[in-house]
Parts: sequence; structure tokens; C-alpha cells
Amino acid sequence: MKTFRRRRGLARETGAEPVHRPSLRPWFWGVLYVLVTTFSFAPTLTFRKAPVRPGSIATRDVVAPRDLIVSDPEATSRRRSEAAAEVLPVYDFDAAAPSRFEKELRESFVRARVALGRSGLREVSQEVRDAFHLPIGDEALSALARLGFSATLEDRLVAIGLDLYRNGIVDNRELFVEQRGGILLRDTSTGREHRRRDTPVAIEYGSETKSEVSMRLAESALRESERAEVAAFLAASLRPSLTFNSTMTAQRREEASRGVESVFTKIPRGKVIVRAGDEITPRTSLWVAAVRASVSDPSSWFKVAGILILQSLAATVFWLDARRYIRRKRERPADTIYASVVSAGILFALLMRGSFVLAQGFSSSFEGPATAAATYYALPFAAGPIVAGLVSGMGPALLFAAANAVGAGVLMGQSFPFALFALVGSLAGIFAAGRMRARTVLLAMGGFVAAANLISITAIQLLNAEPVRWTFALDVLGGLVGGLLVSATVGLFLPVFEHFFHVTTDIRLLELSNQNLPLLRNLALEAPGTYQHSLMVGHLAEAAAEAVGADALLARVSGYYHDIGKTKMPVYFIENQSKGFNRHDRLEPSMSALIIAAHVKEGVEMAKKARLPEPIVAAIREHHGTKLIRYFYQKALTKSEPGASAVPEMEYRHPGPKPGTRITAILMIADAVEAASRTILEPTQPKIRAMIQTIVDDCLRDGQFDECDLTMRDLALIVDALEKTVTTIFHHRIDYPGFDFNPERTRRKTEPPPAPAATGAAARSPGPRPA
Repeated sequence: MKTFRRRRGLARETGAEPVHRPSLRPWFWGVLYVLVTTFSFAPTLTFRKAPVRPGSIATRDVVAPRDLIVSDPEATSRRRSEAAAEVLPVYDFDAAAPSRFEKELRESFVRARVALGRSGLREVSQEVRDAFHLPIGDEALSALARLGFSATLEDRLVAIGLDLYRNGIVDNRELFVEQRGGILLRDTSTGREHRRRDTPVAIEYGSETKSEVSMRLAESALRESERAEVAAFLAASLRPSLTFNSTMTAQRREEASRGVESVFTKIPRGKVIVRAGDEITPRTSLWVAAVRASVSDPSSWFKVAGILILQSLAATVFWLDARRYIRRKRERPADTIYASVVSAGILFALLMRGSFVLAQGFSSSFEGPATAAATYYALPFAAGPIVAGLVSGMGPALLFAAANAVGAGVLMGQSFPFALFALVGSLAGIFAAGRMRARTVLLAMGGFVAAANLISITAIQLLNAEPVRWTFALDVLGGLVGGLLVSATVGLFLPVFEHFFHVTTDIRLLELSNQNLPLLRNLALEAPGTYQHSLMVGHLAEAAAEAVGADALLARVSGYYHDIGKTKMPVYFIENQSKGFNRHDRLEPSMSALIIAAHVKEGVEMAKKARLPEPIVAAIREHHGTKLIRYFYQKALTKSEPGASAVPEMEYRHPGPKPGTRITAILMIADAVEAASRTILEPTQPKIRAMIQTIVDDCLRDGQFDECDLTMRDLALIVDALEKTVTTIFHHRIDYPGFDFNPERTRRKTEPPPAPAATGAAARSPGPRPA
């Protein structure tokens, strides 16, 4: 589509003051945004630190930044020890030991008696020694041989052994007695196990068994010196029937210990683990290490890389959005829109990080996690997206809200609830800010954000499926305070963005549209005709701007201020003159042209002195462009003498510059249309359209639209919108019955037609002078 725009680098032919815009490099802002937001929302990076040792003194307060689950080695070890202790000791029970003992002893006695009988002596021979299979000493064997290996002694020894086996013979009685909880008997022959809760009265293998046997042999035929040797022999033959199975017991206790899961301790968010100056205990040292690991783990660099990718994507989307809507929002360049959005991201990312640190410090002064959660809910997450919306529009604000919510969730430890909380509050603030009409309603916008915070906190509570406790009231209070902090933060930083990036928000424009402001009030008093003209120009410019999708509010407010320079010399402009008197009749055309053109310069100076926004100053400067002051130029041509030098056209042109935006071009057309519409006698729709089209064509031929983005389609839409609006202004009304407000028109209708000779004179009559 054809446009009428020259390259910005061309020098202006008129030499007028150019419009200075900040030189902002998109790549600089993009890189700065990515770096700052990445390290603002990223977790603390892991650097090698010396571990906190038990017994040392804490140098600062350590507070749990979030709910932590920390392993408790002491409790785990205790529980595992308890589980191992509950395992009963395993004893191998040899049920065949008594019968085996009896069999071996009787066989040995029988063979020994036979061998002793063959020898015919009562002495121990080698044959007797070989016949007795059980291990026995010479003294004990001699004692048995002296008694002839009698059956009575044999029965007595078997009876003693079987009686001792009845209560059990254990390999270690001391260990056996300690098992007060019972033992687990394992039959070695069958493998079956059964538990005995009471510990049997067993005798220990060895010396205790020897003593017991010796005592029971006191009434036998053995001599006293022989009893000790025979008791030693019998005690050695009585093998233990209860043997502690240390291998199986240890294995089962190890399995029971491994079956016990690790014990974890929950440290609630905001809990003070140790205060500065306190001694660090072993348990505290573990908790401090857990806090360090939670905020600074070895994978933190990977998390930073992930955030870097997300923020790079956000910066790219911001740029694409600024390029896509390059003709949106005050007609500012795409790089300026981009810089304003990402700078808001940078500022509020730093603000969020600082607020997060302050919240951590504040929560460390109180015990328990409730205060910490409420403090985090009070952070003004929605302030950044709201400022972005007021500065650059709805599209960047929504993108900003999404990126900011992700950053908030990451900052809170990849918390989905906080991301939801930040997103809901930001969306509510963006839509509430779109309805703001003055800065005094910032508090109401904060109320919208507070209400959204309340809803999101309630939703988070329900999603957690936890019973409502008193801490919920603290969370709600934090959300309400957060809404108030959002309104205060927006009110604090919005003027900064308006000034630094030459941004004119809707709030500022609505404030400037107040007709009681000094400039407009002075215009109404000093130049009432110009004031009424300005109101109409604002109305026409607004309608035309809406037709082409430009900023209608800026067009209307620019129309109000475009002629404020006329208050310096109001009587030199026809709309402020009394009928029949014109000061320009006594002036040279060149002087009149200087006076007419001076109102632009005067208006710019007044606007700057009043600190009006740059778009309105540009509208005042450019609304006439470099157009020819045609009336006085023609008057100068008429007065020039034949043969004199030609009248220089440049002396009768406005100093410019030409309109640089669609808004100022629309204002130029609306200004000329409003003035020309008052010269039309009996305005009809065809006349009005012809007048508007003539003005547009004249500006087009004169090159006034060369430096703005107006297209042929835009011009057609502007003509249609102005035709409709001007026709509505000059709408027809029926005559009031009984009243004659136009006697001259009535008289012309009743008079007879003039004679043919008078027709030419009447045709040559100049007619009434237009107002």
C-alpha cells in the first residue's frame, strides 16, 4: 500500500526544530533485560562454602526460606537400633543331642567292659583305651576301669547327662540370660522355629557343667580325687544343645534395620533455625546445611540456564509484539515501545528480588511459617504488568504478566501457587487500569488487585485440600496489603516512565482534557473564538483518529491545545475579531503572515513551560506543517507592482516541521476542515464532502504527508469520518412556528425575480461577508 513518508534521515527543508526522540538500541535493552531478570528470579547459585561445624557460633540468623524436609540421622539410627533390638536372637536347638550322648556313652561303656573282661585285669590296657570311643583322660578312664565300667555307674552318668539336657546346655549362659524378651529356637534337624518368651534355666557348657556333674557324683562309688576327672570327662561329652547363631541373628537384625525408612523432620517456612550468636548444635548444623542446599544446590546453574532461556524468549516476544503493533500507542517507534516494556521488566524484577529479600528478613523476626507466607503474599507482583499496560498497551502488559508470573513462581522455589497468585493479580490490575480516568483512582485499582489476591489465595487454599486455620486470615491480610502496595508502587513509578520515555498515558491525557486547567481556561477567556474552534477541532480529530485506528484520545486532547499560542495576540485572528474590524487591514501582508505563523512558536513555548507531554507539543508544532498562508500570500501578489521582484513564497509558509505522525496529520486536516466549514453558505452533504476532499488533496499535493504513515486508505477513511461528523454539526432543523429568525431569507423568497439587466450585477455582488 502506498504511503507518503520520506526517510527520517533527510534534512527538513524548512530548517525547523526537529523532534528529538531518545536513541534506544533494542539489543542493548534486550540483553540487559535477560541478564537482570534471570539473576533476579534465579535461585542462589552454588559456590563452595565451608560447612557449618557443630560447636561454632552462628554469624547471622538462618531462616527456612520454604518448607523443608530434612533427614534426621539420629532419629533414623535410633529407630533402626530399636528395630534391630526387637529381633529375637536365634539359637540352634540340637534336639538329638541327649539321645546321641546316651548312645555314645553306653556304647563306649559296653565295649570297654568287654575289653576289660578279656584282659582279666582292673588296669587300663591299650585295648580298653581303644574300645572307649569318647574322648577321656587317663585318670578318668582309670577310675572307670577300677569300677569295672559298671552298669550302675553307666546309668548314673547317663541320668546326670539327660537331666542336664532337660533344661538345656548353652554355649554362653551370660549372653543367654540377657535375652529377657525371649529367644527364637531353631531346630537344626527340621529347620522349624518357635519362639520362647521365657528364657529356660539352662546350664553353661564347660566349667558350670563340670561343677554340676561333680556335685551330682558326690554319692557315687568314685573317690573324691576321681570325681573331678570323671566330671570333666562327662562335662566334655555333654555338647551344648542351645548354640547362639550369631550369623543368622546379625543377618536378621540387619534386614530389620534396613527395613526402617529414614526419618525426616519437617521444617516449616519461616522457622528460625539458629540466631546470630547462638552455638550450633550437631542437629542445627544439619538443618543449616539443608537450608543451603534448598536455596543453593548443585543444579542451580541448570535452573539459571532454564530461566535464561525463558527470559530470552520473553524478550524476543516483546520485540515481535512491538514490531507488530508499530503504529499503535502514541505513534511511537517500535524500539521505544520495546525499551519501555523491558525497562519496566528490569526495574520490577529488581524490585521483586529486593522485596523478596526484605520479606525473608521480616519473616525471620517471627517464629512459624504463617508470617512468612503472609509476607510473601504482600509483595506487589502486579505493579510491573500494570505499569507496562499504562505505558505500552494491553498486548505488552499481558505478555509481561505471563513472564512475571513465571519468574515469581521460580523465585518462590518453582511454586505453582505463587505463579497463579501473581498472574491473577496482574490480570486484574491490567484490566482495572484500563478503566482509570485519573490518578486519584489508583487506590480503587489497588482494591481490584486486592480482591483478585483474595480469590487466588482462597483457590490456593482449596487446591491444597488443607483445613482452614487461622493462618488463612494472615494470608488474606497479606494479599490485601499487597493490593495497596501495588497502587502505591504504580503511583510512584508511573511518572518516571512517563518522563524518561516520553510516554503519555491515558490517565495523563484525561487529566489534560480538564477544561479548567490554566491553559485551556486562559484560552477560553482571552480567545473565546479560538477556544470554540479548538473544541470542534478536537471533536473532529477524535472521529478521524478512530476511523483509522489511531489514538483518538491523544487526537482530541491535541486539538484542545493546538492553538494555545493565539492567546498572545488573539485579536489578530478572525475568530476572535469583532465583525467589521480587522487589524490586518492596516498591516503589510508579510507582517500579517509573521503574526499568523508566530502562534505556532508561541504555543510550543507555552506548552513546554507548562510541561505538556511531547506528543502534544509535537501536535502544536506540526499542525500547520509548512503550509502556505494562502490569504496573505495572495494579498501580497495583488499589491505587488508590475515588474517588481517576485513575492518569495517561503516567507508566507509556516515554519513547520511537517506532520511526523498520523495524529498530527489528522489534526492538520481537522483544523483546516473546521475553519473552512464556516465559510460554506447553506452547507449540504455534497458541499461538505467536496470541501473536505479539496483540503486533503491540497495537503497531499503540497507534500505535507511525506513524513507520516498515512496511507491512501487512511485518507479515504478520514474523509468519510469528517464528512459524517461535519454534516452532523450542520444538521438541519425545522423552523419554529410563529418565529422568523431569518427575515432576509424570507424577504428574498417573497420578492419578485430581478430584471435580466440586474442579474449580472447581482451575480457580481460579493454577498455577505463570511464570519
